[in-house]
Amino acid sequence: MALPDLIRKVIKRNSRDFISKGIAVDIESVEGAVYSDAKWLEFILNQLIGNAVKYIQGQNGKVEFETVRNKTNLVLSIKDNGIGIIEKDQERVFEKGFTGENGRKFGGSTGIGLYLCKKLADQLGLEIALSSELGKGTTVSIVFPLGSAT
Repeated sequence: MALPDLIRKVIKRNSRDFISKGIAVDIESVEGAVYSDAKWLEFILNQLIGNAVKYIQGQNGKVEFETVRNKTNLVLSIKDNGIGIIEKDQERVFEKGFTGENGRKFGGSTGIGLYLCKKLADQLGLEIALSSELGKGTTVSIVFPLGSAT
């Protein structure tokens, strides 16, 4: 499936949230196709986009999508300029039930979303990683093995 098409579909599903919060979306740097389960990949992307929207505060919110093709894989990165995650919480975000400091501050967090993303990524043979800087935003990357991408 073509990644730009899949991303557009998930953005459209979340369009009301993007519009109501005035969040800009950039998918200009996305290209390529991957061979994976479309339904579960859509679930993962929907969860990641939902988190990005949830944790963008104030004006000038932005979610950027980018793909980079390496020798052995295709990496899809989803970057937001939200509140970010404190360093000590970053290594635990994929643990079942972990909500961290942001979950306590903002409520409504169950600690299940990123856990499910990680479990599904593992089942699909994908890697998922997160990096974040407090006050500057978060980037989540999904790594598709080259054998699974064109």
